Amino acid sequence: MVVLLVEDDAAVRTFAAASLQEEHFYVLQASDGDEALQVARSHESIDLLLTDVEMGDGLNGIELGSRILAERPGLPVLVMSGFPDAESMAAEKGMPFLAKPFTPASLRQRIREVLASKPSAFRSGGRFQHRPLHPTLLP
Repeated sequence: MVVLLVEDDAAVRTFAAASLQEEHFYVLQASDGDEALQVARSHESIDLLLTDVEMGDGLNGIELGSRILAERPGLPVLVMSGFPDAESMAAEKGMPFLAKPFTPASLRQRIREVLASKPSAFRSGGRFQHRPLHPTLLP
């Protein structure tokens, strides 16, 4: 299972990545939305996007999720934040939410819930199949 983890706080990113790697997730990491788009362009198979909502300048997590979903319909997106209004922002876009702070167990459980909620049509042999990002997103 490949997770693209996008988090601007290095300590939180390291904590989340380690929590996922303990359960044998393969974790691709990015520190902002622009870097995440570059990582997504170079990896055809991503099973879930896990992104912080607030990441300073550039794309926020909701915008990033929407942009990647436009090119990879059906990709599960889970947004996380410690800001109270972030949950309603995610809900407006139909994106599942994880409140910070979280434990390794609650992170893994929420990811399982998000993956289980996706229609089986998106699954093929236990893996989600996605199209590569559209060429118009390339530099």
